[in-house]
Amino acid sequence: MSTAKFTRAIVRQIPDSIRDHSEANEYNARYGLPPVEPIDLELARKEHAEYTQTLRDLGLDVTVLPADESLPDCPFVEDTCVVVGNKALLTRPYSESRRREVDAVNRVLMGLGLEIHQVDDEEATLEGGDVFFTGHEFFVGNSTRTNIKGIEFLRKTFPEYPVHAIPLAPPELHLKGVACIAAPGVIAVCESDWGIAAWKAIQEQAEFSYEALWTPVPDVDSPFIDDHTCDVIYFNGNLIHCMEEEGPKSVEIFAEKFPDLNRSEATVGELQNVDAGLTCCSLIF
Repeated sequence: MSTAKFTRAIVRQIPDSIRDHSEANEYNARYGLPPVEPIDLELARKEHAEYTQTLRDLGLDVTVLPADESLPDCPFVEDTCVVVGNKALLTRPYSESRRREVDAVNRVLMGLGLEIHQVDDEEATLEGGDVFFTGHEFFVGNSTRTNIKGIEFLRKTFPEYPVHAIPLAPPELHLKGVACIAAPGVIAVCESDWGIAAWKAIQEQAEFSYEALWTPVPDVDSPFIDDHTCDVIYFNGNLIHCMEEEGPKSVEIFAEKFPDLNRSEATVGELQNVDAGLTCCSLIF
């Protein structure tokens, strides 16, 4: 994220339908990944409410959109839009079942007076989870969810900034699953094969200099500890990262690297069963 002041966030409540109809079910089956674990909806909503309160506690004006049972993945509002300054690019998610998620976010942004652009090519796909902005340039995952035609819309909407496509493939869903802005000039990178490959591509294409902050991959004996903990949220001198019990090694790394940042722990724990991360569940601008 840029060093500009962020003042607002959009989140969306969790529908019952996410338990059985999230696109993660189809994605995992298609790419030979383990079946989705059942979601405890009561716990998921409690965690989501605490996550939302963390954003408020850090000074953001948070708009909470109601759940829509016809849109199982609607809590993942980050995928619907990319906002920089007063311009917003409404995306075109890969799955047709997710494309109406954009509508509710569009209404909020129009009400705030933002300049609205839209991906309107039927062959283009773009999801916000594949996009991060450093304040100087964009890095975008060229993934199963975002394609080159979608990335071109980012270039057209924000011609004042370089846009770089970073190759990504399953099992990784989005670029932010392996690399995220952790502070100005610092990118948190997962020390996995795809994280290492993404960092190499970032270094090759970047027009500005960045430092990698490596987060560990899980141990074989503890596959869910320190998993995808590079997925962090940075804004206004605040860093939101995983809970210590989810990523003890990662939290130690963040604390050592950023003694002067205001660090907060948060979780979307149950939603991780459908491939969610911290960044997925809010649109911050």
